[in-house]
Amino acid sequence: MKIQTALRMEESIIESARREAERQNRSLANFVETALADALTGANSDVPVLSLIEGDDLEDAVALDDQGNVDHAETDRLLHLAAVARRDRNGIDDERP
Repeated sequence: MKIQTALRMEESIIESARREAERQNRSLANFVETALADALTGANSDVPVLSLIEGDDLEDAVALDDQGNVDHAETDRLLHLAAVARRDRNGIDDERP
C-alpha cells in the first residue's frame, strides 16, 4: 500500500532529483522511492536484503548476510516483525512473551 507523505528538503537537492528523474523518464516520487529503497536494502546497508515471498506465510523465511549465509539473529527479528504485523492487521492487542 502506498501512502502520501510530505518531506522538507533543500531546494537544490529537489531540483537535482527532478532533473535526474526527468533524465531517466521517471516521476520524482518514483525516483525518490527507488533511491530510498536502494539505500535501505543495498549492499552497503546494514539492513538485510529480502527476497519476495508469495503470500503471507513467512514461517520458512530466512534473512541472509552479505555472503549469503543465514543470519539467525536477523531471521528471528524478521519473524518477530512479521508476527507483530500479523497481530496488528488482525486487530489482536497482545504482547510477545
